[in-house]
Amino acid sequence: MQRDLRIDEATARRRLAAEDAAAKAEAALVPALGPGYAGSWFDAASGKLIVNLTDGALAPRVIRGGAVPRVLSKGHGLAELRAVKAKLDAQARATPSAASGVTSWRVDPVANRVVVTTIAGRARGALARAAAAEGDAVRFETTAQPAVSSSEWLDGGEGILSGQAICSVGFNAVQSFPDAPGSSSPVVISAGHCAKSTTVNGFANSHNISTPMGRWWFSSADYDWGVIGAIDTAFWHQGPYISLHTAADNFLLVRGTQERPIGSSICKSGFTTNITCGVIRARWESVYLSDIGRTIYNLTRDTTCTEKGDSGGPHYTGDGQAQGVGSASTLSAGHCLQNIGQENRSWYVEINFIQGYTSTRVMTY
Repeated sequence: MQRDLRIDEATARRRLAAEDAAAKAEAALVPALGPGYAGSWFDAASGKLIVNLTDGALAPRVIRGGAVPRVLSKGHGLAELRAVKAKLDAQARATPSAASGVTSWRVDPVANRVVVTTIAGRARGALARAAAAEGDAVRFETTAQPAVSSSEWLDGGEGILSGQAICSVGFNAVQSFPDAPGSSSPVVISAGHCAKSTTVNGFANSHNISTPMGRWWFSSADYDWGVIGAIDTAFWHQGPYISLHTAADNFLLVRGTQERPIGSSICKSGFTTNITCGVIRARWESVYLSDIGRTIYNLTRDTTCTEKGDSGGPHYTGDGQAQGVGSASTLSAGHCLQNIGQENRSWYVEINFIQGYTSTRVMTY
């Protein structure tokens, strides 16, 4: 965080404490605000959660909850913006090629719009035209590069080999079975495109030992999460660990899965670029991956440097809250956009979304 956010240690610690408070305020406030809620995010300058409202009468409740209200006199409610995005998602599912010329689309609470990112110099397909027809609820922005998939002790961020694809371990977890109470299996959560092979191998510690770790269990192509099961626990000892990629094999402890607001700091661990940090920029973003010709839905975007081989790796907060597993990134000549003076763009799958759908639970300390 000190290196990538250009802050000192004391500032980093204050920021983490403020982000924790903002996350708790968001979790408590959102269910109580109803249709007047129009999105929220963490503001680093003030250290507070900012809450959009279309109903000014809700402002005192937001203040009592420890957040700052932003009343929108002519704004769009979150439900309205989500409905617009859902139309675009449905079009991309029905006709994948409709997303040609587009990198992604998302609900942006800061702009209070659905923001569609198009690729400079590329013809816009049917999805972009449909978005334009939504009028003031949609805003367009442009990027120069398309998005692509960013493919002993078992620690998050260490390398795995799924077929011929190099990826990264996400989080160690336990899989429970609703139809068999009391039974469970050790598993690893990673990206869906990293869990397609019959056998997945892991690279221990120094990345020079390749040993069968487990077999594919199940995954989702539309949301890019994957669960790898049948872990060989005689060799791959599991725990709530994220690799820090040091010579001494130091690790960070995973302490929970508290979702942090947009604007919060975040880090990631991966096989290729190791530890990098950034800021959460967007949530619920649909991303068209040009290299595989399909759309991945409901991703969260951050500014960590994430390259090929980092896919599946853990995205987490500096105080050990699991956020998600890496899915995709925008690269220039195979490397992060920071190398050409631009803000990095990488996406991950929310860990609480995966847990809710799969009955897996991340191992925590």
